[in-house]
Amino acid sequence: MVVILESRIERKKKLRKQKRIRYIKFLIILLACSILYFGIKFVNDYIIYLGYIENPTIFDLNIRDKRMELFGESYFIDLKILKKID
Repeated sequence: MVVILESRIERKKKLRKQKRIRYIKFLIILLACSILYFGIKFVNDYIIYLGYIENPTIFDLNIRDKRMELFGESYFIDLKILKKID
């Protein structure tokens, strides 16, 4: 069994690098989700403008009312299940 000992400086460099990678991953996921959301909103507005379907709400998210509309159906969101329980 080979054990590689690293110095405190190397360990801190490695931790900083891992933190940067996690931060960049978070930013990429946030950017992708925001592009997806605004893209769906744009398409939804365009469908409403053209009047193609009778209930044109593809996606709508209302955090205050805890409600999400998806393809004309309304769903209630329980935000308590998203919280971390210790």
